[in-house]
Amino acid sequence: MSTYASFQGRVFLGKRVVAGVPIEVRSPGNVADLKLSLKTDVLEHYESQTGQRSLDHRMVKQKSATVNLTIEEFTKENLALALYGNHVTGSTGSVTDEPVGGATPVVGDRYFLAHPKVSALVVVDSAGTPATLTLGTHYTADTDFGSIQFLDFTGLTAPYKASYTYGVATEIGIFTQPLPERYLRLEGLNTAQANAKVLVELYRVAFDPLKELSLISDEYNKFEMEGSLLADTTKPYDALLGQFGRIVQL
Repeated sequence: MSTYASFQGRVFLGKRVVAGVPIEVRSPGNVADLKLSLKTDVLEHYESQTGQRSLDHRMVKQKSATVNLTIEEFTKENLALALYGNHVTGSTGSVTDEPVGGATPVVGDRYFLAHPKVSALVVVDSAGTPATLTLGTHYTADTDFGSIQFLDFTGLTAPYKASYTYGVATEIGIFTQPLPERYLRLEGLNTAQANAKVLVELYRVAFDPLKELSLISDEYNKFEMEGSLLADTTKPYDALLGQFGRIVQL
């Protein structure tokens, strides 16, 4: 019987409490690629008695491992992990008389409101009796992005003010969190062995920030994440299974 292997499966990532227990364990969605790379840093000794200068001993100085995974789903949790950020979901609200364009706005320039997802937008000027600007004549607006572009100021008095309501939006910051550590779990299927099940646990992975985020591309976006596998000192040292993780053939 062959023992070939080709894996697929669901990946789960969780935060860790001080005791090493994973919490808030969730799937990042479809993971197209997951790799574990092991490395040793060795000191080599060459004998000096035979005239051959032969290598006669190797001593392992350091052990390390790298985890690479490619996440394909564009979620706030995945973005926050990749960008070392937080995500926050706001609430609906309204704004009255927000200044737009400053004292001397320019026709054709684009100006941005304080909030996106705008509705019920009304723009007025600063005349003694404020005049309401006409959409399509005096300005255009992209209400999803919360932007305004003026077209014509004839008969109007600057500065201009916008009143509107806005909807719920989620914001993700960049470099607002320390280095994130995650528990990683793969509930895998060996497709070369009739989908035999394999469990992989990596107890403590410290992720680097995302090296590249394609903001304009013709391809599906991917988060190519890399991290270092750290020893989990909350687990007792086991000469057989160690403190880094395990692979379980079910």
